[in-house]
Amino acid sequence: MAIEISDHDRLLVKAARLYYEDGLTQAQVSQRLRLSRQKVQRILKTARDQGIVQISIRPIMGIIPELETSLEKRFGLQEAAIVETSSYEDQSTVAREVGSGAAEYILRVLQPGDSLVISWGGTLRGMVNSLSANAHRNRFDGLKVIQGLGGLGNPNNETHAADLTRRLARILEGRAILMPAPGIAGNRDAREAFYSDPFVNQALEQAGQSDIAIMGIGAPRADSILIQEGNIVTWPELDVLADRGAVGDINLRYFDSFGQHVASDLDDRVIGLTINDLKKIKHVVGIAGGAAKLNAIQAALKGKLVDVLVTDRIMAQNLLNNS
Repeated sequence: MAIEISDHDRLLVKAARLYYEDGLTQAQVSQRLRLSRQKVQRILKTARDQGIVQISIRPIMGIIPELETSLEKRFGLQEAAIVETSSYEDQSTVAREVGSGAAEYILRVLQPGDSLVISWGGTLRGMVNSLSANAHRNRFDGLKVIQGLGGLGNPNNETHAADLTRRLARILEGRAILMPAPGIAGNRDAREAFYSDPFVNQALEQAGQSDIAIMGIGAPRADSILIQEGNIVTWPELDVLADRGAVGDINLRYFDSFGQHVASDLDDRVIGLTINDLKKIKHVVGIAGGAAKLNAIQAALKGKLVDVLVTDRIMAQNLLNNS
């Protein structure tokens, strides 16, 4: 019986995920889906031709050493890692390309037995997708990947913290430790109720004791993923934060232009690591770039909120010119 169009599309996506994300060989995909290898080859080619699979060249870090060294000295960073971007004004493009650079960085610094805590967002999605697309299979014995912020938005969305945590743990062959709670509770009492849950408490405790934290740096803007996802934070809430001086956030913890914490009703409802928690982690990696993030990244550097910065070349130059 001929395959219906809808089923054909489903098959394209399924085969592509098995091959590009799960790292199966074409022979294994053929066996899993009960198709001939020739059929699998045609399906994968069609997936590329139709744009279902988009293969990009990974940015290579370390080719702008003078700029990296200047950032490190100016802001007292342990390390700066800079990648080229094809569109500084397009946040989705920058998130993908800086995320790809972060993937290269994290594979270099991870060690067996490490614990790694991550937040959420488009740049982290770019990092995880890059690791999947390039079929990295690096085993780190005893690795733990910990969710550092409760879930935000649709749990099936690739920017969701739980999904990112699970996917990253699978790629690196580590153990995922999830936080079974929303990222933002309805009120402060509800947040305290979630904190009393032993699984939430365990995730927060282990997250705070991590060896490495990988954090996106956000900015309160109307076109952010936070607003686009809907039913998470309203623009009026972000507007209030902006009126109080907030220019950016890490793990949904907002800070002003000096990198100092900005208290708010929203902050009292967030379930996840605080800025003070992150300061206790020895190796906090901030990954962000693009024109919309300049003030946020600059403030995070002023406040010593990150130890390592992965960003794009234009951002690096602007940070040096504006500091």
